[in-house]
Amino acid sequence: MRHCRRARTRIAALGAVLLLAGAAPSRAQTANYRIVVDAPHELADALRSQTLLGRWRTDPQFEPDQLPLFVARAREEAEAIAQAAGYFSARATVTRTDGPDGLPEVRIELDAGARTTVARMQFVLRGEAAGQPVEAVLRQAWPLGEGSFFRTGEWDLGKRQLIELLQQRGYLRARITESLAEVDPRTTAASLRVSVDSGPRLSVGSIVVQGLQRYPRTIVEDLRPWREGDHYTFERLLLFQERLRADGYFGSVSVLPDLAAVEGDPALTEVPILVNLRERPAQRLTAGIGYSTDQGARGLLGYEHRNLAGRGWVAESGALIEQVRRRIHVDGRTPWDADGHRWQTGVRSERLDVSGELTDKNTLYFGRGGRRDDLEHFVSLQYQTEHSAVDPGQGADARTAKRQALTLGYAWALRRLDSRVDPRRGYTVSAQVSGALRGVASDASFVRLYGRAMRFWPMPPDSPLAGGALVGLVEAGMVVSQGRAGIPSENLFRAGGAQSIRGYRYLGLGVREGEAVTGGRVLALASLEYQHPIAGDWYGAAFVDVGDATDRWTDWKAARGTGVGLRWRSPIGPVNLDAAYGDREGRWRFHFSVGYSF
Repeated sequence: MRHCRRARTRIAALGAVLLLAGAAPSRAQTANYRIVVDAPHELADALRSQTLLGRWRTDPQFEPDQLPLFVARAREEAEAIAQAAGYFSARATVTRTDGPDGLPEVRIELDAGARTTVARMQFVLRGEAAGQPVEAVLRQAWPLGEGSFFRTGEWDLGKRQLIELLQQRGYLRARITESLAEVDPRTTAASLRVSVDSGPRLSVGSIVVQGLQRYPRTIVEDLRPWREGDHYTFERLLLFQERLRADGYFGSVSVLPDLAAVEGDPALTEVPILVNLRERPAQRLTAGIGYSTDQGARGLLGYEHRNLAGRGWVAESGALIEQVRRRIHVDGRTPWDADGHRWQTGVRSERLDVSGELTDKNTLYFGRGGRRDDLEHFVSLQYQTEHSAVDPGQGADARTAKRQALTLGYAWALRRLDSRVDPRRGYTVSAQVSGALRGVASDASFVRLYGRAMRFWPMPPDSPLAGGALVGLVEAGMVVSQGRAGIPSENLFRAGGAQSIRGYRYLGLGVREGEAVTGGRVLALASLEYQHPIAGDWYGAAFVDVGDATDRWTDWKAARGTGVGLRWRSPIGPVNLDAAYGDREGRWRFHFSVGYSF
């Protein structure tokens, strides 16, 4: 009788309305008895899985003397499930027989009757929220409008949503003052009334920071997306938490309202904010190796100090060695201030050997960046020097040139993506404008314009393409000048490679000079790719890339790359393997890369 006592305990805990989730038994399991259900389709699965009969049908600990208890309880359970779905006049009949093979068979017949609909719905909002825009939001979010089927679960869920929506907008003392659901089984009609008192709208209060030992408190305070006196909203807390996580100083971040303080002091008009942090070490040494078909094998060594002079200033330095590139750099930046700005400076030296052109270039820059949510901008002053050697072919000596430019630039970027690592929905738009004046530490006068847009479209979930995504890219640039002479290559354009026009070698599209390809003054390209799930995190892809980089628009002629690829959605971003045919060269190329270039 040990199992009978266990069964009675489960029965007692069931309650008047049974809504416990349960999975349908596997066909590979041995049935203790059969269940036959005669009921409306939407109730049949619940009767098979949520009743005691359904949950014990394949349980290996079942004993035959438990079955009469389950059968006796099944009628009440079936009617409770039907009533929870709005069938308040439902009547159930449960019978037990022995099958021809000796296996007990239990039949549940449910006469559900007419389904109850909402005939009248009254919603009353009092307090400071009455008459405010949030009232329309509450009415729209209510799930049981007049004419809809009445469900007990949605009735309870709707009332919770009303309070949650008000609390998220600063009405933390919101409460239900009246909740009435009158159901007439004869007319199958429900009359609902809900009254809510929003209470006062609270403001954001002071922050209480825990776990801050190494870095200055101003780093945390200056990242707050609100000012003194602003109304509390849960969205502001989420944005604050996201900023702290993205800033690089903290390994984990938790930002929550102090609800205990609000409940304990009815006179409190501001919500204290609890910030719990786990700091990252102030210094970090990094090393890594990798490979891509564009740059070949690579090695990286870097050092970062996040708290220079105890003020949260960040210094980064590193050395990168690739088959086509050698680069060293040192950068420094201040933390974001309360207005969303920071200063940044740095110097880098690079050697690039690609497409027959060998370039040694050095850059010193200083600038000020700003951000607001998903929008970023940067104003900079850069001094560039360059020495290049171009292979003219046919055994001739390389043509060399020296160039310099002092450029003033502005960069702007908008990113609205569901993920920065592996986006499936959203878009990015960026633009740049820069220029130099001959005679002002520059060998030539020019203005450079550049823009790029990328879009991700998820496929409809109820279509044969469900789970797939379409990725589109448009990129264009132009340098306004009398010619290319005297302009450092950093300001010109080339195309080709895994993150550009596939089917062509890395930076292999541009202005041809002998055996070399150099940068041009105009660029235009577009790409369209479709990705479809294969298995797990693996996706297949098909794409077409079209574009060119040259010196004049009259010389621009589209080079096309078409192909197929394989995508693996790894924790560090999509790993891409592509095979593309470049029509201009008439050959196939393989491309391997990680992530997207935004």
